[in-house]
Amino acid sequence: MIFFDPDNKQERAEAYRLFAYIFMNIPDIELVEEFERFAGIQIKDTYEEICEDFIYLFTQGNLPNCESFYRQSDVQHFYWTAGVAIEEEFDLPPDHISMELLFMSYLIEQNLRDLEIDFLSRLCEWIPLLCDELYETANTDFYKEVATFVKDFVLSDCGADW
Repeated sequence: MIFFDPDNKQERAEAYRLFAYIFMNIPDIELVEEFERFAGIQIKDTYEEICEDFIYLFTQGNLPNCESFYRQSDVQHFYWTAGVAIEEEFDLPPDHISMELLFMSYLIEQNLRDLEIDFLSRLCEWIPLLCDELYETANTDFYKEVATFVKDFVLSDCGADW
């Protein structure tokens, strides 16, 4: 499954940013609609069900969403190398999936190819595992679709010849 033109770095960066925001907070309705457009699907869950599932999955701790749960993590080194300081406004650990997906978007936009390649290989090691757990744990089709698309997108990007 190919989600983007491998030569269109802006499209790749936007996809990573979309996924980051989905995992960051309870998604607003506009974000749910943006995901539907990206995925080419229609979500049947109510907005209330999606909100409740986010709380169940991520706020109540039913799904670990940090790299350190899946593998040894020293992601801060990558941020420092790229000259990025994690701002306090996010209130998320540096190895939270949202932070890492946002960072990947940044690397693409800044054309930091060597760091991008190294960082992407890290994402390919743990994000598919998280997505498998998300698919099994989610109560809504929305988060099951997110799990499927994020996993397929990241693995597709790992195999892309860009």
